[in-house]
Amino acid sequence: MPEKKIKIDVLTLDSVQCAACGYMMESIAAMPPDVQEVIEYKEWSIKGNDGIGKFMELKGKVLPTICIEGDLVFESIIPQYEELIDELAKRASSPEMKERLLSLREVGFNFDNIKENLQKAGAGQF
Repeated sequence: MPEKKIKIDVLTLDSVQCAACGYMMESIAAMPPDVQEVIEYKEWSIKGNDGIGKFMELKGKVLPTICIEGDLVFESIIPQYEELIDELAKRASSPEMKERLLSLREVGFNFDNIKENLQKAGAGQF
């Protein structure tokens, strides 16, 4: 059975027109391939009804915010790579996934596939 992916919701105004929102999305999209395999993420712009609904459901207070597994983790603070890895590891679905994530702490952001990763997450499309 495949491991359950870590769910990330990024609450934004709009990642195209709001620079901070764009950086927040990019911080997730720039995670290296080994991390991309274990996460699932989506942008929720409050310019749309779905985004407003998700903002209310997660009890968002400020934009942009990164929520990991339903927890408001980075509110208006664009995380450093290591901070993101640590927060993902805390919410890993298995001890093996946690170890795998922590072993990637020194890898750093990877901007090679950022455009494709942003498209997969629906960045700027809603």
